[in-house]
Amino acid sequence: MNRLERIKSYCCIGLFSSVEEAGEEDIHIKFTNLRGESVWFVEIPAKVVGGGNIISNCPWCGESLPKNTKVAAG
Repeated sequence: MNRLERIKSYCCIGLFSSVEEAGEEDIHIKFTNLRGESVWFVEIPAKVVGGGNIISNCPWCGESLPKNTKVAAG
C-alpha cells in the first residue's frame, strides 16, 4: 500500500504521522497487547513527562481508535 492509501486509512494526518513516521524525539502512538488486551498507548521520549498513557480516542481529532490492528498494520 502506498503512502497516500495508508494516510486515508487513518482518521487524520496527526495519527498517521505518530504511528508510521514518528522520529526518535516525537510522540509515537502504538498498538500493543497489554495483559491480554489489545490497546493503543502513547509513547513519549524519556525526557518528557507523561508517556505511557493508554488511549481510546485520537489525541488530534478525537475519533475513536479502532479495536484492531488493521490501521496500525498499514
